[in-house]
Amino acid sequence: MTSARRQGYLDAVATGLTLETLSAPIDEAARASALDRLRTAAATADELRGLSDALLDRYVQAARADGRSWTEIGAALGVTKQAAHERFVDAALAWPTNFNAPARQVVARALTDARGFGHRYLGTEHVLLALTGDRGLAGATLAKFGIDERVVRDAIERMIGRGRSAEESTLGITPRTKRVFEAAVKEAKRLGSQRCADNEHLLLALSRSDGVARDILRAQGADANAIAERLATLLEREAPEIAAKLRASPRRRRRRSRA
Repeated sequence: MTSARRQGYLDAVATGLTLETLSAPIDEAARASALDRLRTAAATADELRGLSDALLDRYVQAARADGRSWTEIGAALGVTKQAAHERFVDAALAWPTNFNAPARQVVARALTDARGFGHRYLGTEHVLLALTGDRGLAGATLAKFGIDERVVRDAIERMIGRGRSAEESTLGITPRTKRVFEAAVKEAKRLGSQRCADNEHLLLALSRSDGVARDILRAQGADANAIAERLATLLEREAPEIAAKLRASPRRRRRRSRA
């Protein structure tokens, strides 16, 4: 993108995103106290920071998939190679602990898919792609939203493209994917006091992450609340207590408190 085109892009974004635009919905809450408005402003700022991080992460990963070095990426970001690598490092892949057999199989498929794309890292998008082959709750939930292997593959091709890494290359794991694995285990403990995460816990964690997988899910109308609700519907007869916990997710409670 030339400097002129980039400036035009920035001007268009700035026109729609101003302090007044962001403040207006907060100020319109007539009965909200000053502290209520402050809490809402803090939550909004957190979401904006998350979006900015996700924007950078998407294109850093795309550059890595294109075979670009950390020196080149650092130069594009205006930071040193070391600073870029520390911020977006592809950490060495360690097999996730406290995953049950189906979830471990999904990770194995995700690794195969990442190599098939020529990517040098295991990203959230590869985990989502692998989940489309699940025959349990996660797969049924994705199918409800029309999310199948082809939908996810096409989205990865469009958003990131193919890399140049050889299939036998050692893969790293992105920080976001590592956090998804950790969040999946927490979901398992929160919902059913399980020590090991299953595929539905992985799907919940992906929907609440800020990676490429979440963007693909949202494009199909499957945000975190929609996924939690669909899982609750599937579980409400056999496990009503888990369904209730799904419908009282942390994100929903935060949104109610903002209102």
